[in-house]
Amino acid sequence: MKEDSVDDLMKETRALLCVECGKCASACPMTEIFEDFSYEASPRGIVEKALFGFDVLTDVGIWFCLTCEVCTQLCPAGVRFRDFVQGVRALAIEEGVTEHGLFCERCGQFIVPMHTVNYIRGKLNGGEVPDGYLCMCPRCRQYDFTAKMRALSPGRSRVKL
Repeated sequence: MKEDSVDDLMKETRALLCVECGKCASACPMTEIFEDFSYEASPRGIVEKALFGFDVLTDVGIWFCLTCEVCTQLCPAGVRFRDFVQGVRALAIEEGVTEHGLFCERCGQFIVPMHTVNYIRGKLNGGEVPDGYLCMCPRCRQYDFTAKMRALSPGRSRVKL
């Protein structure tokens, strides 16, 4: 079943039309961000693996993508790699592959790949992420912030959320 789903994603996102020009891999910002990045984790590398029938759901390369859409904008064949990698990640999570992602502590939704979290931690002073910054998805973080602001507002009626 998962093979069919990856095949469907390849059709929907035009990955089957990849002409292997390499524009996506050459412009990908992951090359400058991640020290352990390789061609195999590049947009072109992931598409090639999918085209040749490799199990991309268990491939760590799908977790490197920043979903910035640079590759999609440059692709002469119109491959929508960001959509492809987001779909593959969703399928991987559905299959129980969760060790490469950070998930919201409140709702359980996928937030960001651990490669990105580790990069952010490395760039912050002391390597520590401020409390609450990466433990909740944007929706839950907004909900939590709103609840805290309501609690601090004197004279406002308390609305249960």
